[in-house]
Amino acid sequence: MRAFESLRFRLIAAAAVWLVVALIAAFLALSYIFRTQVEAGFEDELQIHAEEVERITRFNRQGVALEHLPFSDPRYEAPFSGFYWEVQGPEGVRFASGSLQGRAIGPLPQDAEPGVKPHIERVDGPTGPMIINARYGPEAEGRLRFAVGTDIRHVEAAIKEFDELLFLALGGLGAVLLLTVLGLITFGMAPFSRLAEAMREVRAGAALSVEGKHPTEVQPLVAELNTLIKGQRDSLQRARAQAGNLAHALKSPLAIVADEAFQLDERGDKAAGLVIADQCKAMQLHIDHHIARARAQAVSRLPGTQSNIAETVAGVVSALSRLHINKEIQLEQRLDPSIRAAMDGQDLSELVANLIDNAFKYAKSRIIVTADAVDDAFVRIVVEDDGPGLPPQVREIVFSPGIRLDETRPGTGLGLSIVRDLVELYQGEVELGTASLGGLSAVLKLKRHK
Repeated sequence: MRAFESLRFRLIAAAAVWLVVALIAAFLALSYIFRTQVEAGFEDELQIHAEEVERITRFNRQGVALEHLPFSDPRYEAPFSGFYWEVQGPEGVRFASGSLQGRAIGPLPQDAEPGVKPHIERVDGPTGPMIINARYGPEAEGRLRFAVGTDIRHVEAAIKEFDELLFLALGGLGAVLLLTVLGLITFGMAPFSRLAEAMREVRAGAALSVEGKHPTEVQPLVAELNTLIKGQRDSLQRARAQAGNLAHALKSPLAIVADEAFQLDERGDKAAGLVIADQCKAMQLHIDHHIARARAQAVSRLPGTQSNIAETVAGVVSALSRLHINKEIQLEQRLDPSIRAAMDGQDLSELVANLIDNAFKYAKSRIIVTADAVDDAFVRIVVEDDGPGLPPQVREIVFSPGIRLDETRPGTGLGLSIVRDLVELYQGEVELGTASLGGLSAVLKLKRHK
């Protein structure tokens, strides 16, 4: 189906259709012209031979006699060659060519009268349908009729031979023209292939804009694309600035409210202070979540977004290991240093941090982080622990915002919700399962940067 959507295919198909139509029309026209000429040529030849038969036929004192002169065309002497002549009188055939071998051309048409011009007829001859030239001699010669005929098969053979040669010639011409059209279209479409390659470089981050020389007709498109790319980058910068401004604007009011909670706690109202402090933390997490989502939404559309998985995971592991230094957890990293994800480094860091932090909270003694390539299009990051895991029936529920299955552990229930939101923004997948260590397995499937 993709082939039918190709502009190159459409142009070649349209050219091929019109070329075939033109060649068929040319074949039919030339074949008709040649047929007309061949038939006219055979008729002229019959006329000449009929006159020759009349010339060599003479009256003498004993009646009509045939002079012993050889006929000019030897084909009229070869048995059943398809070339025949005969002279008929009122009593029947008087003389005939050697090719007839004693047989007659056939019943001659009786519509012509003496004195009229010779005419061409089609009759059934001894070896098949034939065309004849029938003519009357002068009245003084006893109303003799002279007939010369040729089998139609000789006409058709000449036409068939020409049609075969014409078919080969037009077929060769069509092939050359089609190759020429293919070359012209390929040459004409080459700038678009270079444009596509330049766009791939922009998406891969190898270039900030579409560079290179382009034809006059393509240059306006290149200019518009570069304007669009620049506009995206400017929008991203504005989005990041607005997110930072919003975070800064909310930071001070939240700090004041948190300080009020601390003051309440100092004055002995510990319950109220604890409630306010917890809500401040929840508000801060919600703000961070939505600001990160807005920023990720802008970054995910930006060409060339990428990050090295091994470097990002190593940084997260280093930070979380210090945070959970009081827990004796052995963390093993199995990371392919060459693979990259088509994702902003900060967003990837947040994803991995949430998953590894959860693993630290519930693991007993061991965590394994794996990163490898699924195929040319996707990469996979797997975080496994040897903790209690999750029953299959609740693995989807934990992705809902605010859901916490274990109230004894610290947290707000937003971590996995943030993970899913970010993964979906980058058109990836996240799935929970049972780890090889017996605990929970969190699998991230992300687009691979090539």
